[in-house]
Amino acid sequence: MSATSNKETVRRYFDAVNAGDIEVISSLLDETAVFWVPPSLPDGVEFRGKTNVLKLFTESVGLYDASAGLAVEILSLTGEDDRVAAELVIRGRSAASGEAYENFYHFLFRLRDDRIVAIREHLDSLYAYRKLFVPAGITERAHCKWLPEQ
Repeated sequence: MSATSNKETVRRYFDAVNAGDIEVISSLLDETAVFWVPPSLPDGVEFRGKTNVLKLFTESVGLYDASAGLAVEILSLTGEDDRVAAELVIRGRSAASGEAYENFYHFLFRLRDDRIVAIREHLDSLYAYRKLFVPAGITERAHCKWLPEQ
C-alpha cells in the first residue's frame, strides 16, 4: 500500500486509542502482529500475535485512570514504503496516584495490506515507571499480569 494509505491506517489506530475502541484497534491489527516495548520497563518484551497484543492493551490500560480518559496527540506522522513513524504525546492520569501523566512517544509501525504487522514503542520509560508503574506497585516483571506466557 502507499505511504499515504499507511499513514491513514496509523491515524485510524490512534483515533481508536483515543476513543477506547478495542474493536477498531483489533480490526487494524494483523493476526501475526508484534508489539515491542523497551526492555527498561518491567514489561519490556515482544508481544507476539494479535491475541497477546490485545491483552497488553486491555490489561495495561488499567495503569491509567479510566474516568480521566487517555488523550493521544499526534505531533507528526512520516510514512515511507511499509513504515510509518509517529511522534506523539500521551496524556492521562495515573489510576493509582491520580497524578497527571504526560509523556512523549515515538512509534514505528510496519504495515502490510492496510493492516499493522509490527509496532515498536519508544518513550521516556523512567518517567512512565515513576508515574504509572511504581504507584500501582508494579516494580518487577512478575507484577505485570499482561506479560505473555513464556
